[in-house]
Amino acid sequence: MRKLFSLLLFLVSVVPLWATHQRAAEITYVWKYANAYEFTMITYNVPNEAWNQRDSLLVKWGDGFESYVPRVSWENLGNNTVQSVYKSMHSYSSAGTYTISMEDSFRNYGVVNMNDSGSIPMYIESELMISPFVGHNNSVQLLNAPIDQGCVGKPFYHNPSAYDPDGDSLSYQLVPCKGAYGLDVPGYFYPQASSLFEIDAHSGLLQWENPVIQGEFNVAILIEEWRNGVKVGSVIRDMQILINACNNDIPLINLITDTCVEAGATLNFIISALDPDGDLVTLEASGAPLEVASNPATLTPTTDYGLNPAIEFTWHTQCGHIRKMPYQLVVHAKDHSDPIHLSNVQAVNISVIGPAIQNLDASFSRRSDVKANLTWSPYSSCPNVKAIRVYRRTGAMPYQPDYCETGVRPGYRMIAELPAEATSYQDTNGGVEFEQGVDYCYRVVAVFNDGAESRPSDEVCIQLPNNRPLMTKVSNNDEDLLGGQMKIAWASPREIDPQYSVPYSYQLKRYFNGAETTVYSGIDSTFLDSDVNLASVDTLSYWVEMQDANHLPMGMSPVAGALMLMGTGGDQSVSLVWREAARWVIDSTEVFKKIDTVFVKIAGTSQLTYVDTHVVNEVTYSYYVRTYGHYNLEGLPRPLVNYSAVIEVTPTAEEPEPEPDEPVYELPNVFTPNGDTYNDVFVPIRITPDLITKVDMHIFNRWGRFVYKTEDIYINWDGRALGTGLPCSTGTYFYVCDVEMITPEGPVTKRLQGSIMIVR
Repeated sequence: MRKLFSLLLFLVSVVPLWATHQRAAEITYVWKYANAYEFTMITYNVPNEAWNQRDSLLVKWGDGFESYVPRVSWENLGNNTVQSVYKSMHSYSSAGTYTISMEDSFRNYGVVNMNDSGSIPMYIESELMISPFVGHNNSVQLLNAPIDQGCVGKPFYHNPSAYDPDGDSLSYQLVPCKGAYGLDVPGYFYPQASSLFEIDAHSGLLQWENPVIQGEFNVAILIEEWRNGVKVGSVIRDMQILINACNNDIPLINLITDTCVEAGATLNFIISALDPDGDLVTLEASGAPLEVASNPATLTPTTDYGLNPAIEFTWHTQCGHIRKMPYQLVVHAKDHSDPIHLSNVQAVNISVIGPAIQNLDASFSRRSDVKANLTWSPYSSCPNVKAIRVYRRTGAMPYQPDYCETGVRPGYRMIAELPAEATSYQDTNGGVEFEQGVDYCYRVVAVFNDGAESRPSDEVCIQLPNNRPLMTKVSNNDEDLLGGQMKIAWASPREIDPQYSVPYSYQLKRYFNGAETTVYSGIDSTFLDSDVNLASVDTLSYWVEMQDANHLPMGMSPVAGALMLMGTGGDQSVSLVWREAARWVIDSTEVFKKIDTVFVKIAGTSQLTYVDTHVVNEVTYSYYVRTYGHYNLEGLPRPLVNYSAVIEVTPTAEEPEPEPDEPVYELPNVFTPNGDTYNDVFVPIRITPDLITKVDMHIFNRWGRFVYKTEDIYINWDGRALGTGLPCSTGTYFYVCDVEMITPEGPVTKRLQGSIMIVR
């Protein structure tokens, strides 16, 4: 027994002698073919006999297999550090996410921010995702060595200079160093700082301001790759920082701020450095622009040394360099103070962008089925363009893009993505007629393989000729708002074909709760419709048809809907929502509330909703809204003023959660029928199906036209218009739903009304 104890004691005592004294390490990989990848393990060790004999490392591939990877090279870096490089190929049998890991005994002694580091293994891992949906992936390549130095009380900066060959987006974060079995090192803590110790999530700059004690510190940096919002891989680098007691300041770097260059142009600038203590400085740079496979950037000289070293950066860019993510150039300046060489690091992001498409032009066809015809010059600037995107908005936005600005600004909607060779497009407005008095404005951009967009084209705007009548008022009668009668007005066209003879006459048509009726015929352009009460209808819209003295049709105005106001009472709140179903531009909306005996304006808004919290439960309140608008046409009245009906709403305390035998039927206010299988269908968010016997759902667009109706208690609307089957465009729609349900008191019918937003 004594001999066994002595043997165990001997084995324990010699383990540190054979430890490799790891300082830092990382695993990276490159794709070769099919599911085969080449992996590179780089370790940084204290040179000793154990390291000398460690000519291979055991690596677990994440698929149940492991193997020893041979060392292919090594280099003595000085500062009691040697770098070893291990390489091996490995093939995976199928798609999946794999964690490649290496654990080696042991770390070097004396690491301050972990207990007994000499007995703690060095564990590192990287993650590889193989998926046909994201394409092949190469990990980041870390161009800056993971051994660095600093001084107590002085700022320390480090950047791993991560280069992603695929142009993926990178994010950085600090994570605890890992030990045996990939677990966090017991008792590990981040280095102490007088101000901060953090890493920038976007640039990868590690800032330590300022170290408070000397010693060796290990930190781990997790670098994750993202492609179209999906994580596709990661690398963990375990690095070591040596902090000494020294009185030295870091060098200063003179570098341009983030910039861009149009593909085909040359980017040129000077990088320089100096040391505030007058020390000699070595200046060099690394990063993505210097690593691209085709026509990389150059540095002249590649490294400079002196009191004021300077390097010229030159990059003759090509179309193949265009990508969504910028290229990061990391500049390193290291002084030659004795005994500690301090470094500074700065980075500049360089975006390579595609030129704008030229000579965009647009015009309306003159046929009865009006279409907007767009043309532009062939995009010959870059042959690697993937597609052409067409964007549209109503109303001009005549901005000049900033030099580095790509794509279009918010306010435009993409209406088409075309093949790269396209030079024209016909906009049918989704089968909905274009409106008079509205500027339809277009821009086009080129799109590249990773989704990067070029600079936007110039904007071009077109407007329909004013050759049809236009509705100018579809309003509650402002002389008797409580009566709910409709005041209707329209304007004659200003561009009338000479073939038509005067006098002209009109037929005013009304669409009322699903029925179409002619309510007026004559030569006047105003009408008071006393047969309706706006407060008691679900949908109401009007249009006029014009004819000449010989009864020749002269065209029909666009349909304009009444301003429909709806309200819901909550606990000490009233929520108002309205449908602006006008064919003109709405400039502003005012909300009125009856206080005592007078209606008072309580809000102005550009939204379609308002919540009034200045209410008391169980008290009934009256509201209406008024809108101001205009047409972009000369000779028409301004402003166009329209009123909603007056509605009454009673706020009430929120009801408690219903008992199991009470019916529940709640509807969402938004859904996204974009084919991603998430929230693609408009269905109830809460329902007790056994207690709901029937629904009568009607959904309207902003002009009061039915787009969908059903008696299905689950609704199941996929966002397509009933009849045509065409997708309804992004925007707000309104519903009225009568729900028949069984309650403890017997069958009842409850009316729900509100709005639903389609987002595509």
